Amino acid sequence: MRSAQFVIVGAGFAGAATAYNLARQGARDILVAEQERVAGYHASGRNASLIRQVIADENTMALAVEGAAFLRRLPEDWPVPVSYEQNGSMLLGSGEAWKELERDAAHADRMKVKVELLSAQEAKARIAVLDGARFDGALWCPTDGVVDIHALLSGYLKAASSLGVEIRYGCRVRAIDQQDGRIARVLLEDDWVAVEVLVNAAGAWSGAIGNLAGGARIGLRPLRRHLFVTGPLPWVDRRWPFIWDVSHGFYFRPDSGGLLLCACDEAEMPPGDTPPVESALELLAEKARNYFPQFADLPIMKSWAGLRTFAPDGRFVIGWDAGVRGLFWVAGLGGHGVTTSSAVGALAAKLLVGGNARRAEALSPARFVQGTEA
Repeated sequence: MRSAQFVIVGAGFAGAATAYNLARQGARDILVAEQERVAGYHASGRNASLIRQVIADENTMALAVEGAAFLRRLPEDWPVPVSYEQNGSMLLGSGEAWKELERDAAHADRMKVKVELLSAQEAKARIAVLDGARFDGALWCPTDGVVDIHALLSGYLKAASSLGVEIRYGCRVRAIDQQDGRIARVLLEDDWVAVEVLVNAAGAWSGAIGNLAGGARIGLRPLRRHLFVTGPLPWVDRRWPFIWDVSHGFYFRPDSGGLLLCACDEAEMPPGDTPPVESALELLAEKARNYFPQFADLPIMKSWAGLRTFAPDGRFVIGWDAGVRGLFWVAGLGGHGVTTSSAVGALAAKLLVGGNARRAEALSPARFVQGTEA
């Protein structure tokens, strides 16, 4: 029977970045099991490619800041060129959401992230397309941007492979066995693999993998979200930042001469492929009419949907399972997996080899186990 010290379930950003960082820490005998024929088929390849550092949760913001810094200066031996268009972000807020953005700006300043608070008039003077929008103020972050997600994911996997990590595609987890309360072996398609540590980085399937392993019942929720892309629009400036109205759940950015738009819809779905539904386009049109009337009749050329997976409290789930020895979680990254990927992988790798980290307690799966302090 084949054996491995680490089996990582999932070759999306969570699993790929963990494998890369674990190998860089000197770990060997690492196997990544990906159920699809290609990496990034689901959430890791179906997102808006945004790098956003200013986030309400300070633990997530810290990981995002670290992750964005990694993108600005990739390692010299990084195997794949990765485009990062650092055009910035502009977060719009009204009412209480604007007050929250002001608080977030203070957090960002403490983390040495350059931000600027703008009045609505100042924001509209910088980005003329906002003239018809209604908001109280904007938070400008010049070091945010848009990254080539496919090149970034490919880079993690190629770098991991060069360090000896084995990656298997079309390799679904069929069963997980314990012995004396510890992970003992995992069935990958028709092959049993003896394993010391099983890393659950399965995205929308993380809850199912955790259940199969007998781990904590965390209550992870995969939520469907749609993205839409227009045809070319002569008035779009490709140098615009991405613009996100956090009050009303609507964002857009330049894309291929037109715009990529999102109405921030959320519908809980079972893990799986997620074809787009007509009601999401109707929601996009409704939000555009109400909050960005200049976008009310844009020609939508294509759309797709993906799943973003969240823990009940919205924070990441990174750490050892409280009840099953040898089970480690890297899950619940929600909509921040791309930005935080390198930092999440580094944190997971540090914990996997027996290290400690300041953020580990706040993100530990133990917080979901009754009677266990987190």
